[in-house]
Amino acid sequence: MTQALLNLDELALLRGWLHGLPMEALADFCGGDSPAPIIEECRTRLILKARRLQMAWGTGWLERGLPAEPLALALRRIDVVQAAEDIVPDTAQPLAYWLRDSWLDKLAPLNLVTVADWQQAYQAAVGKTWWDDIAGLGSVTAKAIETELAGHFLGLLVKTKPPVAVIAYQTAIVPLAHFLVPGAMDGSAGNNRSPHSPFIPASDDYQALQCWLARLAPDSHTHRSYRREAERLLLWTVLVKHKALSSLDMVDMGDYRLFLADPQPAHLWVGAPQKKGHGAWKPFTGPLSLRSRRLSETILNSLFTFLVNQHYLLHNPLQALPKLKNPNSNRPLDIHRSFTEEQWQLLSGFLDRSQALSDGTEQLKWLRTRLLVQLAYTTGLRLHELANVTLGDIEIRQRQGQTQYWLTVLGKGQKLREVPLPLSLYSLMLDTYRQLTGTPLGRAAPDSPLIPPLRGPDSNCLTPLAIHKIVKEAFTLAADHLAAAHPETAEKLRQASTHWLRHTHGSLAVDRNIPLTMIRDNLGHSNIATTSYYVHADDDARHGAFAEGFGAD
Repeated sequence: MTQALLNLDELALLRGWLHGLPMEALADFCGGDSPAPIIEECRTRLILKARRLQMAWGTGWLERGLPAEPLALALRRIDVVQAAEDIVPDTAQPLAYWLRDSWLDKLAPLNLVTVADWQQAYQAAVGKTWWDDIAGLGSVTAKAIETELAGHFLGLLVKTKPPVAVIAYQTAIVPLAHFLVPGAMDGSAGNNRSPHSPFIPASDDYQALQCWLARLAPDSHTHRSYRREAERLLLWTVLVKHKALSSLDMVDMGDYRLFLADPQPAHLWVGAPQKKGHGAWKPFTGPLSLRSRRLSETILNSLFTFLVNQHYLLHNPLQALPKLKNPNSNRPLDIHRSFTEEQWQLLSGFLDRSQALSDGTEQLKWLRTRLLVQLAYTTGLRLHELANVTLGDIEIRQRQGQTQYWLTVLGKGQKLREVPLPLSLYSLMLDTYRQLTGTPLGRAAPDSPLIPPLRGPDSNCLTPLAIHKIVKEAFTLAADHLAAAHPETAEKLRQASTHWLRHTHGSLAVDRNIPLTMIRDNLGHSNIATTSYYVHADDDARHGAFAEGFGAD
């Protein structure tokens, strides 16, 4: 026996509506709730089934307030559709058989005809949601479409596992995980190999590098930095020097020092930031600054020292080189890469306006960007700290009759610190998180990222590179907007990066007379001398004194 589309209560409600009964009276059928959603659902079921049965009645036959004769016809048609045997669902059938017209209108940009077409689009959305590129289609309607189709087609939403990617190992400029070291240069017989048996399970240079990296937490900022430097050195050693890493000597390391200052040929080694595995990935985004070269040598010195201590290498080829001189060694922070109070207010106002004037997916992007920038500015977190912070890192305390909000951060050197969250920032987090995810902040899983992905909870968290790109894009758009009225601010925004927000936090904290010890703890500096570079008072006073003393002719 065919199961009726509508039960007796639904039929009574629909018939009463067709006869023109007041909505207040019809609410009695719904326990006092609004009858409108139920009536619309009943109409949709009947119209779609009539369409599937090739009954060319259109949609106007189920309208309210029909004259007596069309009304009687509509009531008879309801009975016909109710009693008729429905078709067997098949993915080759048109989507129009199963989805209401308002939903089909939203799907129009995808040019989908059949259920199979939609399923293909659903399956192809690897790493994102299938509705990402459809303007005006949000997660609520998209999920309703999924639920409707899944109710008719068993297994429609089961994602087929993509074929296991076969890693193409190459002796080329590729990430370390894909690099193929030629046998003659693998280091198994390197000139600098120790005559003793190594303490690590490594018979070649690649294995030795992996042993060095294995000591570090895989997702840590330190691991990423160390892997990057090992990757660059091994690629250069094999592809430029044509020798094993365990055959490098002092002269080679001197050449590598020059290479880092100007990686050539640039078209092979330098490119825009890309994810590992991307076809356009390059080891460098440009020549390394003196500070970055010093950091690189510090990390590589750690590598060679480790390998010597583990009896893998005989000596450290970096040890004989004189250390790179840093003319700014007494001023480790470029604190002038920050915004003034006025410039910050201009940037903040631009973010507020951009969010308020946008809608749909664009508004969600601006909501997240504003939260990200405000979080970085208000807390002074480093880039990798922003990427790693989760909802579980937030703690609410009751102290002296007040509510305090704190954020626990795993910072540089794997050190934990606690950063206060002002009420204004916490309120912004509450409101923004709910708008982005549809879930209150307090009900989300503790391991959920504080900056949520826009493609749903199953999407990957934002990486440091993704955050860098989001902030850079926002700064560029702000610069374009402010260029005419505030050219100096616009120029600074074009140069700025996420780290400028950290420097801005430190500089403005000093200007607002917050004690240096508190700023040190907030920023996670190991030495208050570092924090003291945010104090501009002495420089400002000295500049004013000499301007006054020598400025007159």
